[in-house]
Amino acid sequence: MKTLVVLVFAALSGAVAETLFSYGMRSFGEMDWSNPSRWIDLLLVVPRNPHVLAGVLFGAGYFFLYLTALSWADLSYAMPITSLSFLFGAIFASLFLGEDVSWYRWAGTMLIVAGIVLVVLGGRPRTRGVSAQTPPPQQATAGRR
Repeated sequence: MKTLVVLVFAALSGAVAETLFSYGMRSFGEMDWSNPSRWIDLLLVVPRNPHVLAGVLFGAGYFFLYLTALSWADLSYAMPITSLSFLFGAIFASLFLGEDVSWYRWAGTMLIVAGIVLVVLGGRPRTRGVSAQTPPPQQATAGRR
């Protein structure tokens, strides 16, 4: 249960980060990769724009929560659950960014949520997979001197 709670908070943190990035970058304008001075502007938008900077902090929160969950659970369990960020992102886009989220986008998001439900209902978060602490298998010593 703790793994699921941490992963839901990770997904929420990731969606907040994406929402803040989107809001902050709207004031930045469109990126023109053919103009090298815009490359520097893009680098400087992080410290200069409080929304983008806050997004970076929430992104870091996602990262550390996700690492924590991976120490407890299989990747094949943890990664799909973080896809709840798609649901949170669609909700935040509609509520806070004023986006008109079409029913196609909502339907696609609900398909993702259905997949997440299958993963959660599918069983325990950790199987007997290889652990980083498991010593490597011993090589056969037959014929060696």
